[in-house]
Amino acid sequence: MPEHAKGQLERKSSRRKRWLVAGVALISLTGAAIYLFEWNWFRPLIERQVGNATGRRFQMRGDLDVRLSRTPQIIAHDLVLANAGWSEHPEMATVKRLQVSVDLSSLWQGRVRLAHIEADEPVLLLERNRSGQGNWLFDAAKDDGDNLGIGRLVVRQGRLRWLDPATKTDLLAELDTSLQANAPMPVSADIGGRYQGLPTRVQLSGGALLSLRDRKQPYPLRGSGQIGATRFSADGTVTDPLLLSGLAVNFSLAGRSLAELFPILHLPLPATPDYQLKGRLEHAEQYWNLLDFQGKVGASDLGGDFKVNRAYRPQFILADLRSRHLDLRDLSGFIGARTEQGEKALPAGDKVLPQTPFNLDKLRAANVDLRFHGQRIVTEKWPFDDLQAHMLVRDSRIDFKPLVLGIAGGKLNTILHMDARQTPIVSHAQIRVQKLELKRLFPQLAMQKASFGVIGGRAKLSGKGNSIAAMLGSANGDMVLAMNGGAISKLLLRLANLDLANTLAVLLTGDKPVPINCMVADMAAKEGELTVRTMLLDTSKQLIVGHGNINMRTEQFDLKLVADQKDMSLAALRGPILITGPFKRPQIRPSLKQATGRAALAAVLGSVAGPLGLLPLLELGDAKNGNCAEVLRRAGK
Repeated sequence: MPEHAKGQLERKSSRRKRWLVAGVALISLTGAAIYLFEWNWFRPLIERQVGNATGRRFQMRGDLDVRLSRTPQIIAHDLVLANAGWSEHPEMATVKRLQVSVDLSSLWQGRVRLAHIEADEPVLLLERNRSGQGNWLFDAAKDDGDNLGIGRLVVRQGRLRWLDPATKTDLLAELDTSLQANAPMPVSADIGGRYQGLPTRVQLSGGALLSLRDRKQPYPLRGSGQIGATRFSADGTVTDPLLLSGLAVNFSLAGRSLAELFPILHLPLPATPDYQLKGRLEHAEQYWNLLDFQGKVGASDLGGDFKVNRAYRPQFILADLRSRHLDLRDLSGFIGARTEQGEKALPAGDKVLPQTPFNLDKLRAANVDLRFHGQRIVTEKWPFDDLQAHMLVRDSRIDFKPLVLGIAGGKLNTILHMDARQTPIVSHAQIRVQKLELKRLFPQLAMQKASFGVIGGRAKLSGKGNSIAAMLGSANGDMVLAMNGGAISKLLLRLANLDLANTLAVLLTGDKPVPINCMVADMAAKEGELTVRTMLLDTSKQLIVGHGNINMRTEQFDLKLVADQKDMSLAALRGPILITGPFKRPQIRPSLKQATGRAALAAVLGSVAGPLGLLPLLELGDAKNGNCAEVLRRAGK
């Protein structure tokens, strides 16, 4: 090779080496510069950008570091976002360490994709002020969600606090996410504190946190917990966990009284015994629906649909409920005979009428359209058959149209109106008694040959009061019960008249039924006192007439039954039967003063006149038949 050509090659090779060395040096210097670069210089810029975006002060109190690669990593420490100005808590969010991996290829598409986010010990406070404003509403917030993508989010030892002073709610959730990328329920939360002032403990598991950003995508959710004495569990999906919107879960609920759901869910339900219910719970916008639920309340089964529409003020409840086996004691909360905790509310002293006031806040908390059918009623004493009710509540006015109770083969048909717009509550009731069978109403009398009559009647009452006792204690109106036909034990009739001679004959020859011409009780109510207008039992043997009153204010009986013979008896003491005393312990006894006085007179006459002394004890049977036609005509009005 010529010398000049060889020299040219050497010079070119030397230049290449110099450029290579220079390039390596430049890259090394650049790498060193980047490695040694003080990334904290960017902290003020980032703080301003976040502050402008949120309208809140943002601080990066720790170091900022960047690790360059195809997916650069940004690592920041001790981040703090200020809270809303109205809050007494200065910080809304803090993060001990935040690591973000950026997908550079997404920048060419005009988007920012964060391939991976890790947050260590994040603390987030979500709260409402007393006017209902949330601290998550930022003054300068812009929705750039369409330009931001996140691949995976990992939270370690996170804490979320929910604070709402208006509802006495202060909850703290401890959050963790699973490190398994494909875990079906990667998020777990343990929640404790107070909800609506009640001690609360809840365990939740859910899907990936990032899926919460897509409100069209149902978020899987599973949880169980207890609020006060109320226990619940849920398994399903939700589209907005914070508002529980788009909820669709299999739901179970249990507690000591349905009344305790009022402070939790603002549902104005009556006091009940222990209950267990389960069904399908759905929530969308302002609608809450518990569909096809089944369960038990006390000793009764209960099922149906329960729907709540909170778009109205007050809320509107539509319910269709049914029970195949209804223990009537489980409905005692409707009349104030149970406490809100489900315990029996015993009246004070020797009273029996429920004295617990109705909860006016509940009566005014909702408009209601409720239908209920109890197919079979179980009681200890009364022969109830079934129950059908249609209850309407409109602006604190309650109507039962109607309330039909099957009893003793007949019906008690009630139309009841209560107006809770005023205090005390004003109530009006119209009751029809239709074809009650005496033998079923008093089965113990069937054993004594009183088993064939059918009872009917009516009542029209009005009163004022915030409890059943107060309403009845102020009642005005009238009531009539009547029975045409039937039969009663001859022995009972003789005993009612203290007819010793004929009673002995019945005991010797056997008891037989005596036909009843009619039986009527016609009473007028004034300020809680029922006064007898007409009370009689007319048979072929006797006419029994009643007098007196029943005081519902003091819960006292003061009745007297007087029997007149229609046939002759050699030893009729004719002592009236007195029914006296409190409702709780009434006394039924003969008035021996009149009977004893008459017997003493006969003893004196007997000592003087021999057989003539028996005349005062002879009943010659001069009693008239009761005017049943007229009384029954009035009862049928």
